[in-house]
Amino acid sequence: MSAETLQVAEELLLRLSGAGPRYTSYPTAPEWSEDFGEAEARAALGRAAKIEDDPLSLYVHLPFCERRCLFCGCTVEITRRSDKVASYLDALEAEIERVAAHLGRRRGVKQLHLGGGTPTHLSSAELRRLHAAITRHFELLPGAEVSLEVHPHVTSFEQIDTLAELGFNRVSMGVQDLDAHVQEVICRDQTTEETEALVERCRERGFEGVNLDLMYGLPEQTEATFAATLETIARIRPDRLAVYGYAHVPWLKKAQTALERHHLPDPVERAHLFALAIERLSSAGYRVIGIDHFALPSDSLSLALDEGSLQRNFMGYTTHAADDMVAFGMSAIGDAGGAFLQNARDTREYEQRIRGGGLAVVRGLERSEEDELRREAIQSLMCRMRLDLDELEERSGRRDLERHFAREWKALEPLAAEGLCTLEPRRITVPPAGRLFLRHFAMAFDEYLRRKRPEGPRFSQTV
Repeated sequence: MSAETLQVAEELLLRLSGAGPRYTSYPTAPEWSEDFGEAEARAALGRAAKIEDDPLSLYVHLPFCERRCLFCGCTVEITRRSDKVASYLDALEAEIERVAAHLGRRRGVKQLHLGGGTPTHLSSAELRRLHAAITRHFELLPGAEVSLEVHPHVTSFEQIDTLAELGFNRVSMGVQDLDAHVQEVICRDQTTEETEALVERCRERGFEGVNLDLMYGLPEQTEATFAATLETIARIRPDRLAVYGYAHVPWLKKAQTALERHHLPDPVERAHLFALAIERLSSAGYRVIGIDHFALPSDSLSLALDEGSLQRNFMGYTTHAADDMVAFGMSAIGDAGGAFLQNARDTREYEQRIRGGGLAVVRGLERSEEDELRREAIQSLMCRMRLDLDELEERSGRRDLERHFAREWKALEPLAAEGLCTLEPRRITVPPAGRLFLRHFAMAFDEYLRRKRPEGPRFSQTV
């Protein structure tokens, strides 16, 4: 894709807006079961242990924040108590050791990510302690991607220096919006100057990539304020950007009810805001990678897209994802041995389970052959921007996929009519504009979604 401006009709964005999963996994999390527990998790880790030579991805969830941002949909715990952090790190150390034992000699790691919450809620000493706990039991391989999420307002230069010394090479900063009024409404407090200074510090310390997160559809956000934010962000020039639609899910995140006294952009306004982001970022030289991700042509995500090696997991788009991802911490989600595993979502319960000598897994799903087939199809569309049935039959050993996916091909005809994909008898190709609607392509192959129960809202809006 060239650096030419990409424009997508707001009417099309509005018409295709609707609720849908983000497909960082398939089957998606609502389909997982609490019947999957510690015994099933041990079996899954045992299967993963047999592939000794394959590297792993690791994820560590650090849930702590000093204050609650009202827009946030993450699993967080608000605290300023150092003893809570120390107790949590005790549990993490024990969990890392215990899970590593289940993995036998499979200890090489090509991707490590710290998510939250706010990982830089931890002091430099606590970050060193956590890193030491990981590297005691796992080996970070040469060229590994070592990354974390940070909030610029609470992240110091000292912490950035510590992270650089520990080998972290990528950082993702939450920005959301730089407008002072919008920040006040959502309880965010960071200045443009401190965001820009932190980006510069990361570059000085040798970080290979900086990502900034933006959000459209926030309360009190207007086209004028968001355009100003986009202009400033383009000047700061991060390597990557994620531009998420605000998910107003007060039935899941009670704190969001406080935002309902403010103006929330309606679907038409949201479409205007997203179209504005697409136009301004692409005119600034960013490429649409997929769904809501943008990157400079020189960034490794862009290069992986061109090479057909782009990957996607619970951390989003990546160039380093392994076949198995092991996750630590409360609410953390792993993918190992053909199964999804999720830890207890409450910090107290998580720590109790670890102190009790077991694993913290409380729900999950072991994928069937049909799940794996559809997962591969969805991954191919979302990462390689194509689905070739000849290739999928070769990998899966099936020889009936044209008939098997006839319904899915039919479901994609409206998108093809809009120019968002090219449908051939055995191949689907997604052009640049279609990358913004990849969730719709995935939904066509989601058999669970097709037979879902009418149990109320479960997903955020696709636009």
